[in-house]
Amino acid sequence: MSTMLKLVRAGAQPALLRKSMPCLIRCVAPIANKGIKTAAATRSFATIGSEGSDSDFAPKKAAPVATQGRDVASEIKQMVTSRKAMIFMKGTPDFPMCGFSNRAIQILDQHKATYGAFNILEDVEIREGVKKFSNWPTIPQLYINGEFVGGCDIMMELNASGELKKLLTEANAAPAQ
Repeated sequence: MSTMLKLVRAGAQPALLRKSMPCLIRCVAPIANKGIKTAAATRSFATIGSEGSDSDFAPKKAAPVATQGRDVASEIKQMVTSRKAMIFMKGTPDFPMCGFSNRAIQILDQHKATYGAFNILEDVEIREGVKKFSNWPTIPQLYINGEFVGGCDIMMELNASGELKKLLTEANAAPAQ
């Protein structure tokens, strides 16, 4: 039985294991030099479409193509002005696709806010357009009464200070409590 295995089975503390690492390196290096293949050296991965790759991992649809003559800024303006609160996020409120979008939705739901949501992952032009529209580089983005409020970090700060609840209540996007 190797020294490392004995230490692990004996419940050795991490500091003792770190001291034993040079022993492990001295034991593994000669094996690699003698041409013995390790699992890492022989590992290979199937590519999409090759034999052994599951069709579930193949792309389902082509990337969205830019539309000629589309006025993205007016589409975004219409979305943010037609709702009391609007959030542009990655994913949907029921299935957020990033931690920041998830946190933003949790904050809005905590206040029982009524809001519109747009999944920017489904439309490349809106995703890039909303960043230009607000002059803010990150997603999610929250708008209340047509005005840009901020991203997740700003929402968290406003929520902690109570200002977000006030903004949502004044916009009639959340019940007064």
